[in-house]
Amino acid sequence: MRIGIGMQALAAAAFGVIVALPASQASELSDKEEIRALVARLKKLEAKVERQEREQKETRVEVHHATNVANSAARGGIVCKDAACPPAPPPVFVTFKNGLFVETEDHAYSFKVGGRILVDGGGISTPLNGYSGQAGMRQARLEIEGKAAWIWFYKFQYDFANTTTGQWGANGITAASSTTSPLYKYNTNSNYVQQGFRDVYFGLQHPYLSAPWLAEPVFFKIGSQYEPFSLESMDSSKYRDFIERPMAVEAFSPSRHLGASVGMFGKDNWTAHLGIYTLSFEDMNYSPSAGQAGQFGVVKYPVGGNWYSATGGGNYMDITSRVTYAPISDEHNLLHLGISGRYHQPNNATGLNDDRVMELGNRIGSEANILGQKLLGTTDLSCGTTAVPVAGTYLAPPGGAFGTSSISGNCVKSVETIDLELAAAYHNFFLQGEYISTWYNRSSNQILQSAITQSAANGGLFLVPGNTSAQFNGYYVQGEYWLTGEEKASAYQQKDKAAPATFGQLKIKNPLSAGGWGAWGLAARWSSIDLNNGPYTGSNLYNTLYVAQLAKNVPLQNYVANSGIYGGFQQNLTGAINWYPDTGFALQANVTRVMSSASPLNWNSAQSYASGSHSTLFELRAKAYW
Repeated sequence: MRIGIGMQALAAAAFGVIVALPASQASELSDKEEIRALVARLKKLEAKVERQEREQKETRVEVHHATNVANSAARGGIVCKDAACPPAPPPVFVTFKNGLFVETEDHAYSFKVGGRILVDGGGISTPLNGYSGQAGMRQARLEIEGKAAWIWFYKFQYDFANTTTGQWGANGITAASSTTSPLYKYNTNSNYVQQGFRDVYFGLQHPYLSAPWLAEPVFFKIGSQYEPFSLESMDSSKYRDFIERPMAVEAFSPSRHLGASVGMFGKDNWTAHLGIYTLSFEDMNYSPSAGQAGQFGVVKYPVGGNWYSATGGGNYMDITSRVTYAPISDEHNLLHLGISGRYHQPNNATGLNDDRVMELGNRIGSEANILGQKLLGTTDLSCGTTAVPVAGTYLAPPGGAFGTSSISGNCVKSVETIDLELAAAYHNFFLQGEYISTWYNRSSNQILQSAITQSAANGGLFLVPGNTSAQFNGYYVQGEYWLTGEEKASAYQQKDKAAPATFGQLKIKNPLSAGGWGAWGLAARWSSIDLNNGPYTGSNLYNTLYVAQLAKNVPLQNYVANSGIYGGFQQNLTGAINWYPDTGFALQANVTRVMSSASPLNWNSAQSYASGSHSTLFELRAKAYW
């Protein structure tokens, strides 16, 4: 009988015990009872070893069978036993750390399932037009990303969270009534969160597109993606150390749009990204149709009494680029510089489908979005969708009225925006800031046409808000100190194709799961935005309008209201506490004080309030991401 390795080891151990006994004790073992006891113990150990060897053999058989099945499936169901069979597929690496990640041994294919859950809540000292207290789901996203055949990559992301309840067509708002009711613009329960697609793109990065001065080959992306603009805009909500982005970034940055882009990473810590884009899934109406936003001046000489044809909102176009350079970049220190530029061609889009540009600032929630306090926003700078004159006015066509078609001023010719960014880190101290400025180039001819049309429809002098050009700007500066010694420089990631030259996961020194206290940080931010462009502002604007109203002087009221663009002015100071107990989890608390404010003059009467109010907003966020 063949003695197994386990039995040999057991016999050797027993022999060693007996040999090691002193001679006096060995003589005592001659007693039969003690020998029988020792034999019984040896038999128990022998049974245990045999059971373990049997289980190991069964496991090897199961593994061998599973391998045969996998190889058979890979070869079309044919079980091969000779060398002529094709090779089995390479093994794969699977991990559940930070989501489900699967990758082949040769790195040719990978697949990752991830997502995030962001739960917000808070309250306001002086609610004004917001909630005194509110809680809700800010984001609930699932995403899939990976690569195929070394050169292809892809990403799919969907957000299930939604607080927007009334877009186009809600509450009986139709094309016919949209010109008289403001509800078609924003009926969103004050806090704007729209569910739907976010990142949805695929791309190509081929070795043929390499160059000596590049760290990686040039890559291309097609689909819904971030436009390369602003450091804070492209930073993921999973890793930002303030709950909300600064007001200037929220107002001026384009976020995601459908388009095509090209990007590259330089060997000397620089990046460059350029793209051309159109509509966005984040627009109020990303698929406009006829009757929703007509183009002013599309001639259809009297056929059935109509002179103008409603053509739909039309696609706008963006050309956007961003270049960054990090002359200092290591685990402990960082100096990041960046510049972004965006050219926006609205075509015949209006605030209905291009609200983030044409109705600048209306979505800004005072840096505490869940509370819904909106203190800013311009009127529709495209001149909006307006009713045509009716029969009997001097602008009506011969023999009839214009009909019920909607027209819009198409007043904006182009918008140019520039962003300057700076970030610096020294060990556990971090500093970041940006300045953004935007210029609106408007058509004086279209402004005049829209003014005459509205004058005929409403009676008396009526001008379109603003001048032939306007400039708006904003900035923020924020600082951060990690009490537990974490270093922001270690989170800097230049080669992320979704968002190059941004900040990723902070390296937590002592996570809670390992017996530590996680990462604790303190942060502060000053932010400012100015959406006013005219001779009046704040209380001066409202006092002048009030005097004109008392005098019952309609032309004077119209003159004051349309002497410029009055989207408001606001400055905030925010303090933050951040706790990252483990990778993938965080708790955040922000307190924001409105330090200075001037009320807007726009289509939304709920945003008009007494200038100078100083609200305090408190917001909490719990987030999990994988």
